[in-house]
This record gives sequence, structure tokens and C-alpha cells, in this order.
Amino acid sequence: MLDVRKLDAPALQAILSGDDRVRTVEVMERAACGDGVASTADRVTLRLGYEQTDTTAPTQLVLKTLLLHPLLRFGLPAILGLATASRALEKLPLIGRSARALLFSLVGFYQRIYPHAPDAMYLTEVRFYRDIRPELELETPRVYGSLFDEGSRQFGILMEDLSLRAARFPNATEEMPLRQVRRLLESLAQLHARFWQSERLSTDLDWVPTRLTGGMFPVFDGIGRELIRYQVESNPFKRELLAPLARSVDELWEALWASQRMLAKGPLTLLHGDPHMGNTYLLADDQAGLLDWQLMVRGHWANDVTYLICTALSTQTRRTEERWLLTHYLYALQHAGVVDPPTEDEAWESYRLAAIWGLVIGWLITPPVNYGVPITKANIARMVTATMDLRSFEAVV
Repeated sequence: MLDVRKLDAPALQAILSGDDRVRTVEVMERAACGDGVASTADRVTLRLGYEQTDTTAPTQLVLKTLLLHPLLRFGLPAILGLATASRALEKLPLIGRSARALLFSLVGFYQRIYPHAPDAMYLTEVRFYRDIRPELELETPRVYGSLFDEGSRQFGILMEDLSLRAARFPNATEEMPLRQVRRLLESLAQLHARFWQSERLSTDLDWVPTRLTGGMFPVFDGIGRELIRYQVESNPFKRELLAPLARSVDELWEALWASQRMLAKGPLTLLHGDPHMGNTYLLADDQAGLLDWQLMVRGHWANDVTYLICTALSTQTRRTEERWLLTHYLYALQHAGVVDPPTEDEAWESYRLAAIWGLVIGWLITPPVNYGVPITKANIARMVTATMDLRSFEAVV
């Protein structure tokens, strides 16, 4: 049986598209899931040798995969079982809350030892690169093959090594140059325009999850609130950063889903789904690209735009530039073919609402081990301040 974790010629051959035959595999570098560099998957830089001497296939590639044994990973049945157990413990008098807290502390401990994401995220990204990426003209990594085996739960995406183009990978401890934020907004506008209110969202693309159905929704709905509660209770810096909001985890959670139900009224399109600053890369000539399509969804355009602007810029710059950047996005949307883009007032109200997701699901639920404490702190600080500046919670009805 195929074992992607072996990183040998047969495994790479199973992933690689085309007629080239892999002869040798050399592991050059590894970034392990949860090491602060690779958040939800392992990234292995490989040098491949081919049987053909006249091949034009790339020899240096990056394999995005998960080397952890499938039996050590939480599947959806285990996650739903955990949700059921949590609800049962909640009903117990006296000891229920303590028992539930202990349960999720054990889950958190396990996740620190064996970091991984639910299968839905890996499958979504494989299908994006396989089924959707070929029809888009976006700056995103070129992929040379992908695989997801539902039986063995193994996956692999063989993509270009962006270091060969001198790509730089920013994070929220810095500030992205405005010109590259504009480029990314133009890319998002191009993506959104392609599928703006498209019939395809309910036909050949109906497999793509929404924020309220499919994909990661059963995970968030089942255990998300308790994962966030555990994160806030076990990380004092998260509690300190949240203090200015004066809202409980339960209040944040209710506002999150209320805001998403409001945004689900549309207009709808295809979203990157997770375009925070850490899922971008910067190139020469002011070019910028989008990485990590694991949370791609059908949804409201503001979910993408708000998350990018609020994480990529310092608070001071965002306050000064966000309305102008929002206008820039709307013009780019119209230039890409949307004949009835939102008005500036409509866009602003959607922008306000969408900030809640970036705080609650974007960073409160994320273990600090994924990106490291400094990056996690920086993102939460930016998102907390943004929701306050924008009066995002007050916009929820």
C-alpha cells in the first residue's frame, strides 16, 4: 500500500503528475507541523532525480503532507464523539465544568505532542489545486501533483519551491508594505469576481464548504467553543489581550455565528477563507501571493478582505488606510467584471462584521505552538483592536 510518509520514489511518483519517472529522492529540509513555521502540515523540501535525461520537470520541490501516522490523528468520528462527551459532562452537577476542562486540557496536551489538523482541511486544499487552481490566473504556488487517499487518510501536494523565486514569508510581528496589500486585494478581487454569485457555487462547486456547512463546520460547531475556552484559560496572554473587549468566551462565540449568518445572505463567491498575513508570500516587483487554501469556502467576500487588511497592517496604518483599501478592492472587483459591486456603505458594514471571525476562529482557537507566541500575540492584538475600532460586536443583530 502507498505510504506517502516514506518519502521514496514510489511515493513521490504516486503524487507527481505527468509522464516523468522519479528515480531518486533526496530530503533537503523539513519544517514539521506545529514547529512555528509549518502550522497544520509538514513541509519537506526535496531534490528529485528522474529516469529521463531530457526531462524539463523541476528537480527541487516542496512536498506538503503530514508525516504523522494516521492512527495518531483525530478523525471526524473522534471529534464528534468528543463533542458528545463534552455536552454530557456539561450536564453533570458540581463536577461537570471541571471534568470538561480536564477533558480539553488532555486534548490540548495530545495536540502539542502530535500536532495535526482535521482531514477536511487537507482534502479541501488538494481539491483546490487539482480542480480549481488550473482555471485561475492568481499568484499562488504552481503544483505538480496532488493526492488524497480517503482510505489511508494520506495526502500530499507537490509544489514549487518558492525560495527559488526569492519569496519572503511575512508575519504579524511586522507590517506588510501597502503596495503589496493592494496587490493581494487585487488578487482576491480577481478570485471573487470569477465566481461572484455564480450558479457554479450550487453545481460543480457545491462540494466546497461554507462557513455554516461542511468542511470544518462540524469541528467548529462540535468542539470549537471548548477549544477556545481551553486556549483562553491556559494562555494568560490571550486573556490579557481579550480583556478590553469585556466579553466572555460564550458571548464571543454567539456573536461569531450571528455575524456569519448575517454575512451568509450574500453576495456570495469563492473565498480563500484564511488569508491572514502568514498565509501570503512577497516577491520582487511588489508581487504577492496566497498560500494555504485549506479553509477555502463559499461565502461573503468581506471574510477574505477584512482578515487580510486587519492582520497585514499595524493598527495605526489600518486606521488610516482601511477605507481607502476597501475602495481599492471594490474598484478592482468592478474592473474584474462584477457589474453590481457593493456600495461603499454596504461594504463598510460587511467589513465590520467580518472582523469577528478573524479574532475568534482565526487566532483564539489557534494553539500558540502553531506559529509561536509572538506571532499569535501580534495577530490577536491587531484583531481585538480592529473589532473595537470597527464596533464589530455592536454591528451584530
